[in-house]
Amino acid sequence: MADGTSLIRSLGKAGLGTLPDPLRRRVQAIRGKPLPRVVTLGDLDRELDEARRLFGESEDAARQFLRGFEIAPPTDRPDDPFSDDYRTWVWDLYQRISGRRQYSTANESSPFDFEHALRQPYPHATESSLVVGEELIARGFIIKTMGLTPPARIVEFGPGWGNLTIDLATMGFEVTGVEVEPQFCALVEQRCPRPEQLTMSAQDMLSFEPGDPFDAAIFYESFHHCADHLAMLEHLHEVVRPDGLVVFAAEPIAAMAYPWGPRLDGYSLWSTRIYGWLELGFDDAYFTEALERTGWKASRFRALDRSPLADVLLARPR
Repeated sequence: MADGTSLIRSLGKAGLGTLPDPLRRRVQAIRGKPLPRVVTLGDLDRELDEARRLFGESEDAARQFLRGFEIAPPTDRPDDPFSDDYRTWVWDLYQRISGRRQYSTANESSPFDFEHALRQPYPHATESSLVVGEELIARGFIIKTMGLTPPARIVEFGPGWGNLTIDLATMGFEVTGVEVEPQFCALVEQRCPRPEQLTMSAQDMLSFEPGDPFDAAIFYESFHHCADHLAMLEHLHEVVRPDGLVVFAAEPIAAMAYPWGPRLDGYSLWSTRIYGWLELGFDDAYFTEALERTGWKASRFRALDRSPLADVLLARPR
């Protein structure tokens, strides 16, 4: 038994993600890191009501609560993650979690008070030292890891609040932001201290057609919102130069119980159920194969001891 315990303790994260859920939980318990409690889809709304109450009191308390539960991974998925049957399974799971009949990029709308966001945008609006600190560290890590020099041309897909976008434009990069939410586009334009370095385009990332190829394309917590990630990986060859760079930063590319699909942790469930957002996750091995199939090779850089968002994958054409 001692030898078995030693073997269990030695399992890496990748190995852990391949285990059946009951065994995965036993392994984590032996490690002293029990997994979040499992709730059913029928219980989800009650859990989210409690999260909503906590958000009214404290961002940190609500986030901690959401980290404390998950839905068990489904076991009825098709075998081939690149098949049409698997995609159908993914969208069916999204519909069940979100409570919506279908996904649309219109679901990615992010309602917010525009004037307040001008004064105090995310993450500062959380007033959480943890959230703000992790975000600032991550953005610095992304810029340092890319190692690009102005006036390189960069396109950022899904910039949202535009914090990284503004960092890059302020440095002197020529930045194009492709954002599906028009209100975000207006916010980034008004916040940017060097508007001459910035172009915002209100459209879906899959429909973006570049005039001239860019030196780099960046996804910072946005690639997992793409409705067809394989088509996007193919399209990126038209977006960046033949020796260009694609940056996947703070994306949920990690050991999973299935190759890819909706994430089932509390925070992702909150985003999917409340807003209808697409919150995909990708198993490491699957994402590596997806990159290879679409003509990319990648290297990964992490500083997770400093911030869980300090996780950057740099990809170049093969």
